[in-house]
Amino acid sequence: MFRIANKVVLVEDIEQQNLVRRYLERCGHNVRKCRFERAATGPGGSGEKYVRDRYAREVGACRSSLGRRASALLIVMVDADTHTVGFRADQLAAALRDAGATERGKDEPVFVLIPKRHVETWIRALQGYPVDEVTDYTQPAPTAGDVKTAAAELYKRTRPDPGCMTPSPPSLAASLPEWRRIPEA
Repeated sequence: MFRIANKVVLVEDIEQQNLVRRYLERCGHNVRKCRFERAATGPGGSGEKYVRDRYAREVGACRSSLGRRASALLIVMVDADTHTVGFRADQLAAALRDAGATERGKDEPVFVLIPKRHVETWIRALQGYPVDEVTDYTQPAPTAGDVKTAAAELYKRTRPDPGCMTPSPPSLAASLPEWRRIPEA
């Protein structure tokens, strides 16, 4: 078993960062030793472009540590926004190709999570609220307690016996296998 020395989380915004952070805590990881790469806030910025622009470099850095005594993991989250999850995944794959890198392997410690429409949709759904993937749930912004509750429910849904689960929006249901691949500490 490799020691995971480098944990990198590449996200668009604070809500994504906080959900991943809380989930990693549930998995037993020391999040103080994680490097969080997040788009700067402010008008005119594009969080998804920030993630796409840095994706290939971060995948390369993660790959360079494979097979050593200390390994790495990379968690990437980017909203689908009004596009499909497949469209956003294709954009990330194109970023790797454009950088001359091979596509992401199924067993690589690179985890790609794509909420449709925004991560706030997932947070609301994980709290038990009915949601769709068209409505914009970014306002009001989720509280720290909302994110903590959502991460606890997400963790429960990714364990071997999740019990009775409330329905999920399709992008969240589709992401559960990727969340499950994130190793426990």
